[in-house]
Amino acid sequence: MSRISETELVLPALFVMSMQSDGKITTSKLIQELQRLLKPTGQDAQILAGRKDTYFSQKVRNLKSHNTFARDGYADRIYDGFQITPKGREFVEAKQDVLGYMFASTGFNYTDILKSCDDLFTSDIKRKVIPLTEFIREGSATKREVIIRERSTMLRDAAREYFRNEKDGLLYCNCCNFEFAHQYNPELYSSCIEIHHIKPLYQYEDEDMDKTIQLALQNLMPVCPNCHKIIHKHHIGINEFDILRQNVHLFQYK
Repeated sequence: MSRISETELVLPALFVMSMQSDGKITTSKLIQELQRLLKPTGQDAQILAGRKDTYFSQKVRNLKSHNTFARDGYADRIYDGFQITPKGREFVEAKQDVLGYMFASTGFNYTDILKSCDDLFTSDIKRKVIPLTEFIREGSATKREVIIRERSTMLRDAAREYFRNEKDGLLYCNCCNFEFAHQYNPELYSSCIEIHHIKPLYQYEDEDMDKTIQLALQNLMPVCPNCHKIIHKHHIGINEFDILRQNVHLFQYK
């Protein structure tokens, strides 16, 4: 896996700055927050020879020493760190929904998050990005949230049809093999299987939804609520799914 670039750090760094009440953050705190959000692996997580810094933390420090944000005017360099500019806030706000979805879903692979950040950073700021969320929020919602909910529901419904067992038409958890109809009245179980996103899934507003769904289906997995919670609680990525399956007792139905 290649090491993170300064360009890939810009958008997540601006996201962290935008979450501060005054838009200011010290370099040391920025390193801590970015490590928490991105969870660097591979060489990025290794300690530099004769230093206390990792390759990742040194790359964050380079944002200041190389004055990286000045190129686009997204943040100012201050004495002990950075301060986001109005232009930087506008840039982040245009992508706020998908960034919040991506960083809240803690099971995403480090490489996939970096690729998504790079895609979002280089895309036209005027193009709206819609996250295809795992959980459909209930209750009142803004018009924008309604759009997100509708498209996420379309993806969820398509995934349920795609993953139905060919023999019995039922949906089994891809981790523990649990299937609700064997345990509950079929009238009660149908909406309980959950669809886990293996990679961050989002769509630009002007893209065709049917085409997006066909591409997205390759990065989804049906799971029961228990396994879904385990996946997120322990930050289980795609490379660890086989280990997870080996550590659960598969249900044996008669």
